[in-house]
Amino acid sequence: MKRFFTAAVAAFSLTASVYAADDAVNLDMVTKIRDEGFNHSQVMQTLEYLSDEIGPRLTGSPGLKRANEWTKDKLTAWGLKNAHLEGFEFGPGWTYSRADVFMTAPRKMQLYALPISWHPGTKGVLSGSIFYAPIKSPDDFKKYAGELKGKIVLVDPVPDQKEPKNEIFERLDEKGLQREVNYRVPTSETKDENRWWADYVGNQYKLEQFLAKEGALAMVRRSPRGAMLIEASGYQYKKGLNATIPGIRVAAEHYGRLVRLYQRGDDVKMSLDIDATFHNEDMKSYSTIAEIPGKGRHPEIVMAGAHLDSWFVGDGATDNGAGVAVVMEAVRILKALGVQPKRTIRIGLWGGEEQGYYGSYQYVQDHLATRPTNPDEAYKYSEPYAQQYGQFPITHKPGFDRFSVYFNLDNGSGKIRGVYSEGNAAAAAIFGRWLTPFHDLGAKTVSMNATGGTDHEPFDDIGLPGFQFIQDPLDYETRVHHSQIDTFDHAYEADLKQAAVIMASFLYNAAMREDRFPRKPEPKAPAAPETAKK
Repeated sequence: MKRFFTAAVAAFSLTASVYAADDAVNLDMVTKIRDEGFNHSQVMQTLEYLSDEIGPRLTGSPGLKRANEWTKDKLTAWGLKNAHLEGFEFGPGWTYSRADVFMTAPRKMQLYALPISWHPGTKGVLSGSIFYAPIKSPDDFKKYAGELKGKIVLVDPVPDQKEPKNEIFERLDEKGLQREVNYRVPTSETKDENRWWADYVGNQYKLEQFLAKEGALAMVRRSPRGAMLIEASGYQYKKGLNATIPGIRVAAEHYGRLVRLYQRGDDVKMSLDIDATFHNEDMKSYSTIAEIPGKGRHPEIVMAGAHLDSWFVGDGATDNGAGVAVVMEAVRILKALGVQPKRTIRIGLWGGEEQGYYGSYQYVQDHLATRPTNPDEAYKYSEPYAQQYGQFPITHKPGFDRFSVYFNLDNGSGKIRGVYSEGNAAAAAIFGRWLTPFHDLGAKTVSMNATGGTDHEPFDDIGLPGFQFIQDPLDYETRVHHSQIDTFDHAYEADLKQAAVIMASFLYNAAMREDRFPRKPEPKAPAAPETAKK
């Protein structure tokens, strides 16, 4: 899920005087980690199996459950303990096996299109004329009421043509890294991303429900990507609220042609033949958990994680099989070296991130802290994280005080260039020290940035240290992200080896330091507005 990007970044100048004595880096261990990670790596084998053999891992689907079981068994084989699955309430799974979409008049041609997740199949060939009804919000429903019965409805507007950007593949240079470091002070005008997301998801439900009520045959949406790339993410997964009419995403160029022909007065016809299946056997979905036990009866916890689920149009290689392979490789390295950590090193491979941090947030609720649910009706269709974000009080669970730190990797397959410290000045100082042995690998940037869109947020939002790394963009956002080309071909061995070595070192350092990782002040409820005096 890539949202809640809160801008907040500061340049941070680090000197030796700010480092705590117990954060001196064990360079002998760094050497061993580098040797194991560079010369005996299994990171590409792990990613290849997840991407090529298992493939798409949509939340609730058989593919994700297979990945849960495989990662659990693999971590156990490497010697980790207590490998198990932790479930969360979700809804039905969904898969598709075929999608044949044609324009049949004024001429016949196959369209580049894929079904939208959690929409039903067609039960044979569905044919009809199109109707162009660009709907930006529920306020537009009244414009088209009574006109859509028996039509295949195109619901997205066609934007004005713009020249494409030529930058496709990017490595961060000094200027790019500086952008991650420059601070942008939050103001009262900062966008409420949580409310925006609630409205976005809610409007998807409302749009499909309106079309179904009006008797539309199917819904056609424009892919938000160009160059025939298709992003077909849908969020209508809640039990009892699933879509009842087929929905497809058509490549932007083909969608534009359909609209142009319609607007010139042609009777444009389409045919859809889609096989899709809902999986209702188990309404839960799962995350994979395993650990290297720490010393003592109740050791503190150090965690690393990445989301195991993916969208269905590609193989989920860079989003986020790459992150999964890296954190798995990091704990494999430490286990291969016989590390006996002071703190327990735990790995979380989360389900349901793409729909709103389901797995990581369930872990937080089960083990660390809970929050009340926002009663605002606008959050009716949202995931638990959005429903409870910013709500108070935060009620601690026994694991809250034992928790030390969480590290996440989920911005594609690019190598690590640094780390966001989430406004935690003490953490920034520590990270500067920990990155020193990896300057030769391009990892040296520490920022006071508060970034978003990854599974570190449920930890950070309750006042626990949770961090995401700065990564080279490569072609993640420009081409691969949530598209049908999210495949193994877009992952690079040197990048993933480098990331795994740095992740293993961070886990080792956090697990062995004298004190628990420093925390920011715990979030507080906003002050009630003052009542105006009479």
